[in-house]
Amino acid sequence: MSQRPIVLLHGAGGSYQSTFVDTGWVQFVEAAGRTPIGVNLPGHASPAASKSPGDYADLTGLLLPVLPEEKFDAIGFSLGAKLLLELAIRAPERLGRLVLGGVGDNVFAPEAVGAAVAEALEHGPTPVTTAPVLAFLKTWKPGATNPLALAAVLRRPPNPVFSVDQLARINLPILIVNGENDPVTTLGGRLAATLANVRVASVPQSGHFDLPSQPQFKVAALEFLNAPGPIGANS
Repeated sequence: MSQRPIVLLHGAGGSYQSTFVDTGWVQFVEAAGRTPIGVNLPGHASPAASKSPGDYADLTGLLLPVLPEEKFDAIGFSLGAKLLLELAIRAPERLGRLVLGGVGDNVFAPEAVGAAVAEALEHGPTPVTTAPVLAFLKTWKPGATNPLALAAVLRRPPNPVFSVDQLARINLPILIVNGENDPVTTLGGRLAATLANVRVASVPQSGHFDLPSQPQFKVAALEFLNAPGPIGANS
């Protein structure tokens, strides 16, 4: 079994506490004999976070200094999963195995509801606020992240931005896990077809925002990360 630490990256509007501590991930990872490392994404879980979108023009660059210097495995959810893909492009030597949750062919397009969520965070929801935006707001804990800082993250210049060629060059072992009712599962299989060393799993009766709380996600992730054999193609 690998002794690499496991970095846990949450999605937009979440935090290490809400996504991985409150849902039992930390205890589960430790019970599996691994060391979890929690990271809050830039613009999250800090009252003093910048409220300027331009300050988040390189989320991955902001993240790199707070990640372990030694090689690590990682589990990312939603935006956290996208950032892991960019880390795999920019710093593959630092990574072992990756588990990406709540992500799919949406990596090839700008965030669909980002601007609408930012508007609701800045001014509050209205009677015409759409269901996806309301669903996002239900997962956001006001005490954890400043709404204007989170809005700035969502209004940042588009990043990360992926090309097929960039993703095709990633050869790290990757597991993609999505809820069967998550809208990203209906977008197609382009991401999975592009990655060179990938497995895909689906969690029944799960959507997007509830995926981190699903026991099947935890089991699939740790089985993949603890699988024997060297890191490399087909491992």
